[in-house]
Amino acid sequence: MPNTAKTSTPPPRAALTPPLNCSIFITDIVGYSDPRRDDYDRAVLRTTLWRVLTDAFTESGLNWRRCHHHDRGDGLLTVVPPTLSTSLLIEPLLPLLGESISRHNRGATDRLQLRSAVHVGPVALGDTGYPNASVIHAARMVDSDELRYRLDGSGQEFATMVSSYVYENVVRHVRGAVRADSFQRSCYQLGNVPITSWVYVSQHADDGGRP
Repeated sequence: MPNTAKTSTPPPRAALTPPLNCSIFITDIVGYSDPRRDDYDRAVLRTTLWRVLTDAFTESGLNWRRCHHHDRGDGLLTVVPPTLSTSLLIEPLLPLLGESISRHNRGATDRLQLRSAVHVGPVALGDTGYPNASVIHAARMVDSDELRYRLDGSGQEFATMVSSYVYENVVRHVRGAVRADSFQRSCYQLGNVPITSWVYVSQHADDGGRP
């Protein structure tokens, strides 16, 4: 009799597009899941986040439609193609974004507080999501206890953490409202890996409000 036993075949390997060296900008709304907020509050915050980001990107000379965006629920992952300068994510984007958040909070019943992180590294811009270590590193920075502590302790509305690579190769060489001495060195650990990053806190008055 012929052998009718079925042989298993391994699943196909994920096809990754060749990664490009991209800028990574990731944001996180502080207190997004706070029980004092309901679904309507969170919908308003998400709409506000998209508006302040698109406005600040456009004003900074970063074409929003040329960037790749991934909704994180409580924030947004934006991958900026290598044809757009990383320096624009520092100057003028950071002060513009801080000013936009401050303007919103002056007339808002629910105060927006935002963390962000900036990194540069290889990113595969395919249909498989973003499995690259560079994106994981940026996500770990924006979720780090160190960045949370710096923003919470400042009483301000917006803070960003940049990787050492971005600080040494971009921040130290930009000229404008953001200077290298506007950043504070931060040494911490993620798991058992020592990390050095740099934190910028936008200086605007605390308007109070909900979390």
